[in-house]
Amino acid sequence: MKTEIFTNKIKLKIAEKSDSKRIFELRTNPEVAKFINRDLNKNLSEIETFIENINSDFNNAMFFKIITLEENEIVGTICLWKINRDNKYAEIGYELFPEFQNKGLMSNAIKAILDFANDELGLEYIEAYTHKENLNSQKLLNKFGFEKINGKSDIKNPNNVIFGKSINKACI
Repeated sequence: MKTEIFTNKIKLKIAEKSDSKRIFELRTNPEVAKFINRDLNKNLSEIETFIENINSDFNNAMFFKIITLEENEIVGTICLWKINRDNKYAEIGYELFPEFQNKGLMSNAIKAILDFANDELGLEYIEAYTHKENLNSQKLLNKFGFEKINGKSDIKNPNNVIFGKSINKACI
């Protein structure tokens, strides 16, 4: 199975413990975290544990760092998690440092991860949970054909709205 995915702008690579410092900076960045309802990791040790835990079972989650090809710099993360191979389902999550937003990098990452989810993992349906006020995220999801799922709510975070998309290329 691929652990690296390339586009014309970025490389997605499975995050490693050695990436902890940069991922810590990302996950604790106030601008990045303002729409995310989670406990912020308080130190590098917590990030290292998070990376080890999420990477411990590729059947349930895959956590990629987003690296620019030009600068070879980690600029964000994207993940597939809650992977259910029987139901051919997963959720997508992503975050990007503010200074790299609106440059097409996350669009590249989402397209690459959707192709990977279908081609490599055989998934057919992806959901994304995003804050109701995170209009940039909603716009990005709409760009890729995600549609808001009316009547479905996030029990853990009532401020989230849920989007879904079929990625089964046989049905497209």
